Amino acid sequence: MAGATWPTGGAMTMPIDHQDPDSTELLSTRSPGASPANGAALPAGTRLGRYRVESLLGRGGMGEVYRAQQLEPVRRTVALKLLRARTLDARRKAHFEIERQVLAQMRHPAIAQIYDADTTEDGHPFFAMEFIDGQTITRYCEDNALPLARRIELFVQACEGVQHAHQKGVIHRDLKPGNLLVEEVDGRALPKIIDFGIATASTLAGTHEVAGTPDYMSPEQAAGDQSLVDTRSDVYSLGVVLCELLTGQRPKLAGETVTADSRTLRRPSEQLDTLPPGEADRVAGRQGQPLAAMRRVLRGELDWVVLKAMQHDRADRYPSAAALADDLRRFLDGRTVLAVPASRRYAWRKFARRHRAGLAAAAVALAALVGGLALSLHGLMQAREQRRVAEQRSSELKKVVDFQQSMLESLDMQVLGARMGEALEQQVGAAAPDQGDDFRALLARADTTDIARGLVDYGLLSGAEAALDRDFADDPQLAAELRESVARVQSVLGLDAKAARTFASVADYRGAALGEAAPETLRARRAQVGALVASAEYDAAEAALRRSLPELTRLPANDPTRVGLELAQAEIVYARGDLQAARATRQSLLDGLLERYGEDDPAVASARGALAASQRQMGEFDAAAGNQEKVVASRLRQLGPRHDDTLDAQRNLAVLRMQSGRRSEAVQLQEQVAQATVARYGNEHPRSLAARATLGTMYADAHQAEKALPLLQSVLEARERVLGREHPETVRTRLNLATTHARLDDFAGALPLEQQVIETRSRRLGERHPDTLSIVVNHASTLRWAGRYGEALELLQDAAPQVLETLGERHPLHRAVLSIRADTLVRSGRHAEGLATFREAVEVRQRVLGERHHETLRTVWELVEACRQAGRDGEAERWWQSDLAPLLAADPDTLDEPLANLAGAIRSRTEAR
Repeated sequence: MAGATWPTGGAMTMPIDHQDPDSTELLSTRSPGASPANGAALPAGTRLGRYRVESLLGRGGMGEVYRAQQLEPVRRTVALKLLRARTLDARRKAHFEIERQVLAQMRHPAIAQIYDADTTEDGHPFFAMEFIDGQTITRYCEDNALPLARRIELFVQACEGVQHAHQKGVIHRDLKPGNLLVEEVDGRALPKIIDFGIATASTLAGTHEVAGTPDYMSPEQAAGDQSLVDTRSDVYSLGVVLCELLTGQRPKLAGETVTADSRTLRRPSEQLDTLPPGEADRVAGRQGQPLAAMRRVLRGELDWVVLKAMQHDRADRYPSAAALADDLRRFLDGRTVLAVPASRRYAWRKFARRHRAGLAAAAVALAALVGGLALSLHGLMQAREQRRVAEQRSSELKKVVDFQQSMLESLDMQVLGARMGEALEQQVGAAAPDQGDDFRALLARADTTDIARGLVDYGLLSGAEAALDRDFADDPQLAAELRESVARVQSVLGLDAKAARTFASVADYRGAALGEAAPETLRARRAQVGALVASAEYDAAEAALRRSLPELTRLPANDPTRVGLELAQAEIVYARGDLQAARATRQSLLDGLLERYGEDDPAVASARGALAASQRQMGEFDAAAGNQEKVVASRLRQLGPRHDDTLDAQRNLAVLRMQSGRRSEAVQLQEQVAQATVARYGNEHPRSLAARATLGTMYADAHQAEKALPLLQSVLEARERVLGREHPETVRTRLNLATTHARLDDFAGALPLEQQVIETRSRRLGERHPDTLSIVVNHASTLRWAGRYGEALELLQDAAPQVLETLGERHPLHRAVLSIRADTLVRSGRHAEGLATFREAVEVRQRVLGERHHETLRTVWELVEACRQAGRDGEAERWWQSDLAPLLAADPDTLDEPLANLAGAIRSRTEAR
């Protein structure tokens, strides 16, 4: 599995717990008794091994399907598929043995289980499958006049079954309505996919015939080059089936299933328009839609879904069946469909449809809110007029300016959003009492904090900046004070790029008027640098910082502005990739502050937290955790539990606990941080996105990938929209999402995301930057789990010396390189090299972490397993007795969480043997 990476600071590669494969009842090897005669169907009563043929169910180009009885070890009705057109020689029989064991591992409600697979005496393959007494999915939908939403729900269930098989490494290659059956169980319709792996097995015969059904076949499959067929080929076939479910017929293509570079695909809505008027009305009516409404639904979104699934180029299709299913769920839930070209108009239209009941009342409430904000802005702009009218009343003017600054800076988006929600509920309750409960349910799904933040930015701050430029040109000092208030609000709202520009104009004016050494100038410059660092504009941040550093000695050493600028300097050094220099700067600053001011000074907590971040980046987790515990205690004591600095400190502590193996404590703490942050700022504020991204990564590392995947996907979409595709936080989230896909064995989803991260970081940070090296090692690990051992080893060959030279022997990434390389060598059959590398990995961990550290002992366990696999039982026993036996003999109550988890895993594996 790929190593986890963390959303704060440098990405770290964590050791991954070895997981046993899903327990599987392997298919036994048998020699059937009867061989089929050419041409004629098998007569009733014919025995094939432990199966007795009852009747012929169907016949195709590849063979026949029979209803049969399994006679032993249990009696049951099965569907027996005999591939009469194929015979397997000895070599291909060996391949077939491997293939059928893979097929046996599939366990999913939407997949007809394959009980057995074998060959007849003369080499004809056959499969015994679960007998499905049902109809094809298209016939079932038509006969039962299923509405559109129910058809899509059935189709989504089928997609989930396909995704399960893909994760097991099985491609269907012949998805069509005839292989997507629907049976009713307790009155509930359930889809069942049949013939999984049949087409795959048929190719083992070595002929050039293309397996599959031409009408549903992807272009690359039709071309006959099986090396080009992957999971996206099944996605294409699913797109054809979806079109048939929607319109009653397959899509019309120019050059259907041929290998032309381009072709024209008729959209489902266009295909519906080609039907005779009566037939088109019938198709729409059977789905519970008037024809006009059906056309709108298809043109709006479902056209795009079918087109994306059936793209001629595989790279342009949905990357997986799960992605296709997710987009259809979005359609059913009324959310934006990813296949539709992104536009604000489309997103707003979907939002309006989901919240139609409350929008009329919302318009009234929003008008009142905007009107109130406009009045506040009007009052703010009157300061100039007041100053001219009452020039001698400077004290009164100062009070007005202070009041207006306080008004802007104290805007609480959570409170503002909550008040708006309450006003909307009151409006709807008065106007339509019978819709009150429905509206409250809809409102609960909206993020009023995010709406309020966008409204304040659009309706107040943008107008305020324009008014300042227009009306305060002759009073730049007052304009700078007011503009600083606007910038602070922009920063609170997470609009870092805007805040940086606004703070820069304030700092530039004060530098010219008061000098760069003035406290007011340095304060604005500090805010500018912070906003630039937050928006990843490091070159601009460094240029602004250079203007202030010579003047800092005029401020006390513990002044927040001075400490903030000095820490920002270290942050920029880290961003350039020099971890040692950043750590040294932070350590020196902390030592000086402690000596002069003691532990309780707020500046000490800031410097200590920055040092803990450097220690974590260098892999010194225990030291970092000790420092971060002190920071959290100080923040709670001085600032309280809801302050931003306190939440940031707790989030960093949660990350350190996770990296130290204290997973349950880490997840529990980060859940609290994420909940508090979202409650205050809304889902899409940068602070909220950071907290949610960290939580998603922790879920993945705590073996809760099913919770991590949707959370990280939503964070990635938001960060791409809010921060841009190449912002460092967006890139880091893309990597964490790739890691989660890998944990679910979805390597087709993980590897392209990792490659995108490598390309972005190499271009923006350089190939030897720690963050770039981290993803390269992650990518090698994922290639290993995907079975692409040669590529993994080649990547590690280049990366290993760079990691050691850049980060040193003590860094976790160096240890990860050794373990991944060792495991990959063993898996590829190079046992001697693998064992030697595993021994080196153990020695490094013993030297760096100690002999009883949980990471050291886990690597010893991996070495023991590798020795046994290589037939080195004597060496395995020596390592076991010297290192692992004492761990298993220890009282569990005396072990910390990581060691207790490791001992439990070893016992489970030992007992399973």
